[in-house]
Amino acid sequence: MTELLLKFLGTRVEDALSVTNTSLALRGGVALPWIVLAALVLGVLTWWSYAATPQVISRPRKFLLTALRLVFFALVLGLLMRPILALTVEGSIRRSLVMLIDDTASMQIKDPRLDANDQKRAAIAKNILEANKGLNQNLDRSRGREIDQIARVEVVKGALKNPRLNLLPRLERDFDLDPFTFGQGVVQLSRPAPTSTNAAASRKIEDYTWIDKLAPSSPLTPIGDSLREVINRKRGQPLAGVVLVTDGANNSGSQPREVAALLRQEGVPLYIYGVGITSPRDIIVGNIFAPDVSFVKDEVPVTVRVRSQGLSGQSARVKLQLGGATVAEKEILFGADGEQVVPMNFTPQSQGDFELTASIDAREDETVKENNSVSQRLKVVDSKIKVLLADQSPRWEFRYLQAMLMRDRRVDVKCFLAESDPAIARSANTPYIEQFPSQREELGKYDLVIFGDIDPRRMSPNQLETISYFVSELGGSFVMVAGKKFSPHAYRRTILDRMLPVEFDAPTVTAGDPVADKPIKLELTAAGRANLMMHLSDREEESAAIWKQLPPVFWVAKVSRPKPAAEVLLVDPDPGKESRFGKMPVVAMQQYGQGQVMYVGTDNTWRWRKNVGDLYYTTLWGQVAQRMAMLHLLGGSKRAQLSTDRKSYVTGERVLVFARLRTATAEPLQEPSVQGVYGLASGGRQTEVILRAAPDHPGLYRGEFIAQLPGQYQFFVEQDLNAPLDFAVTEPKFEFGETAMNEGMLRDIATTTGGAFFREEDLFKLPDTIAAKTERVKSPLEVELWSSPLYFILMLLVLTGEWVLRKMSQLK
Repeated sequence: MTELLLKFLGTRVEDALSVTNTSLALRGGVALPWIVLAALVLGVLTWWSYAATPQVISRPRKFLLTALRLVFFALVLGLLMRPILALTVEGSIRRSLVMLIDDTASMQIKDPRLDANDQKRAAIAKNILEANKGLNQNLDRSRGREIDQIARVEVVKGALKNPRLNLLPRLERDFDLDPFTFGQGVVQLSRPAPTSTNAAASRKIEDYTWIDKLAPSSPLTPIGDSLREVINRKRGQPLAGVVLVTDGANNSGSQPREVAALLRQEGVPLYIYGVGITSPRDIIVGNIFAPDVSFVKDEVPVTVRVRSQGLSGQSARVKLQLGGATVAEKEILFGADGEQVVPMNFTPQSQGDFELTASIDAREDETVKENNSVSQRLKVVDSKIKVLLADQSPRWEFRYLQAMLMRDRRVDVKCFLAESDPAIARSANTPYIEQFPSQREELGKYDLVIFGDIDPRRMSPNQLETISYFVSELGGSFVMVAGKKFSPHAYRRTILDRMLPVEFDAPTVTAGDPVADKPIKLELTAAGRANLMMHLSDREEESAAIWKQLPPVFWVAKVSRPKPAAEVLLVDPDPGKESRFGKMPVVAMQQYGQGQVMYVGTDNTWRWRKNVGDLYYTTLWGQVAQRMAMLHLLGGSKRAQLSTDRKSYVTGERVLVFARLRTATAEPLQEPSVQGVYGLASGGRQTEVILRAAPDHPGLYRGEFIAQLPGQYQFFVEQDLNAPLDFAVTEPKFEFGETAMNEGMLRDIATTTGGAFFREEDLFKLPDTIAAKTERVKSPLEVELWSSPLYFILMLLVLTGEWVLRKMSQLK
């Protein structure tokens, strides 16, 4: 009725349901008193004209003729007043509905459905049970075996093709359905072509041919990023919401909860169909953490992280294999679902490059058997790190550092104290030496020099020159640990000043040691978080959290800025010590000639032993000693030092390569770019890659490429083809790192956006739920009555009626 009325008024609103409000307004330009006066004059003239008619016309007919004339004049005057009818029409507009289907490898998981309800859910999807009777139905045992272990994607296909659910045609009747898949990218699926015989309202399940083409294989599940992208594609279009079909195994990109908050602000609800089971039985060997380099007949500590699901009270045996041979085993007991850290150790008996693998034998009832092992490369060498620890006197930092190095069986440490009695160097089995080496050959026997707070008057110019030669020409490493009396400020304008990665002012003369009574919480930089030498845990996020919890130090040496080629790892966050170059560096390092130099701007790292003993102190200084000394120990290239941003990668990931290159005279290379080449170590095709010079970092080059195949790779630069960089690329296992459906997260994001979460038992409610939550639109509408077809029809009817009556009354 509403649409018919609007048509007669000369307008039409599609899908209008009702008129909720009406009002009348006059928009004419003639003043109302003039209209009233005209109406009175016309009324009097009309009455007089019909009153003077012959008496043969009956009195009722005269009244009717007078009334028709008066109505006509009223409609004419209405044209002058221009009446407007203002309506509020409530209705709906056809909206788009996005369907986003998980196209990742976890959707190929064949869940072992041991629970009766999980079997019934699969049976509902596969049209074995009624779609609208929930989980209170009985499932024949023989039919249950048919769906005991079908892949998640097959459950999805079954639900979408189920004629009792009839999901897609029902959704298409009310919305413009746009299907997409997501994985490493968002891909739009083809929609049925609109034809006269295949309109949206009459589509059948058979029209959706893309269902059978679903073949999930992506190694990553970026739920958050995919939602962002599909919403950006639909921006500006009216959206009824997003139907998300997934198991919730998000392992890449934005956090879904953060994106859900954005969708709530934009008024886009998520209707989520959760696929999979919530409590699968599974063992996941998630990570192995061991040194990159170890030593023959030296115990190697290994940390293995193991996650379990649905195996409380069960046990398993973790195996460590080196080069295929089992070197350690450990029995573990599973508790509640979660992760446990398994410490292990073994002792390598021979040198070489090996694959170190941690694994647990797969169980028959496991959901996924491909996530039970993890590997890393390990290099075993048959020599010790030779360290020279030098200081003025046995301050606290020296004492703890000496004790740590002497306990480390990988280290052969010698000590020099400038103020000590020379006699301590003459006793049997003493670690002390009488003098700091002044000959190049003598200092060249060491891999690393740790230099403390030594009075420069105790060091001859020849000894300082020997240190410079040891680093720049022999490829040794030098670490200066600052002190309150001399280092580094007393070495300004010496050769050590040129070597250090920081700039500092001349020393100020003070009486006694500087006051050190204010706690200072040091802060990791981004470079420090990424540098494996600074890791206090096998996980970067956990390591960063440990750094934040470390006790404060009470003194740091004041320096002005890092040098241009320096890499700053640790800073003092005090704004009062900042410069225009940023926060004051406390730990920094840089390349110097063939070797490396590190500056440690505090002698308080021993305070990090508080409440935990040697746990973090030994870890940090052990890694510093090993990584700083390794280049000299292994006899690495003097012209090309190559590194990657990570130890291993998965196929399709971007490999970031850094090269520090020097000329034959040990000067930093100045070319704008260099050529590198990479390929599988086993042979085959090699690929070229260009490395470009890093601004403000002389001799440093950077390049990147994507390794498409798994295996052990080698990377070379043209400056030194005899110094390869080894790295590993493996098949991704992110999709099998969490095999349970993440129901909690999926319910949360559905609720946050104002949508709903569905399992197979209530999936039949999905179309009606979306339709009920679709917002109704109220539209204001103004109709010009004076120019509408209805108005002129009325005028014509009145005029025609009067004319007919006048003819019937034989009036002219």
